[in-house]
Amino acid sequence: MKTALASSLTLLSLVVSLAPVSASSNRDLEKEVAAGITGQERQIMIDVMKNLPKEERENVIYIDDNGQIHANKTELKDVFGKVTVSEENTIAGSNNETFTLPKSTDSPTLNKSASVTPLAGYACGEAGGPYRRVFSNPGYSWWSGNVYLPSSANNEVYVNNASSNDTPYIYTGGHASSGASEVDAGFQYSKTYNNWAHSIFTGGVYYHNNSFRFKAGQNLTFKFYVPADGQVALYAAGIRYDTNTADNYTVVTNVAGWKKSGAGNELKRITAIASNAPKPYSTGTYLKNVKWSNSMIGTSSTSNHQWLASDTGGYCTYPNSTQVSVNYVNAGEETVSINMN
Repeated sequence: MKTALASSLTLLSLVVSLAPVSASSNRDLEKEVAAGITGQERQIMIDVMKNLPKEERENVIYIDDNGQIHANKTELKDVFGKVTVSEENTIAGSNNETFTLPKSTDSPTLNKSASVTPLAGYACGEAGGPYRRVFSNPGYSWWSGNVYLPSSANNEVYVNNASSNDTPYIYTGGHASSGASEVDAGFQYSKTYNNWAHSIFTGGVYYHNNSFRFKAGQNLTFKFYVPADGQVALYAAGIRYDTNTADNYTVVTNVAGWKKSGAGNELKRITAIASNAPKPYSTGTYLKNVKWSNSMIGTSSTSNHQWLASDTGGYCTYPNSTQVSVNYVNAGEETVSINMN
């Protein structure tokens, strides 16, 4: 993920819809931005939130081109932050925990030396650890579904960091037709806390939830979509680890080339373990029972359908079906397990 992204992705200037907003809608937006958010920041959040469904505007975080964090509530402004990636392709988390990032999404559209045409999809090759990828045909800008977050308490995830900093991931995202705007948006596992953090990697920069994580051992609802040209949003709803209560968040960031119409966009779903260990991967780390279900794909919350074979550009199980096993139901529903033995 990092190799392809860092060399080719750029966060560009804020792009927001300038469509008129009705008086009633504007009043709703004003109510959904806390009184403590004032001045230019308040207007920035209103401009971002007007493109989001009402039910996904409760807790909104927006990352601008400079990496500055804006939010519709003051207490959310410190939740997300930019994380420095080391030369070893790792980041430092809380409690001195180290996470490894996937290295490359292996997209031919991002590989300038590959003799392929744009929108050829994703190659099935090295990405810094074993993974399962399903990607769509071009033409989509909205995905929603459920995914099960494995728990060490259920013997579904184990990270052996004796010789490497293996890190499990469950994420979506994709790329736009320009081939310069790959996005990875989803969840990163913490072996220290047995929970999953909201995260987005785009523009060669990794943004990570600093304080809020989702509880392991639950079915999470999440969505990835284009709220306006040049922006992407990740919405997630589930049980918080710290409070054991239901909550939801929407994180929006600018990404050049993405179209709300879906033109040129390819979406993806990935289950992976990022590792710095050499191949063959044999650290003993595993990730089991990642069930993707209720996958819907389209161009909006009102223009979508079940993700089926006709929507699918391809599949990849890397390095092989022994290390990465898939219980396949259809293109939108499958259960993935990865065993690094």
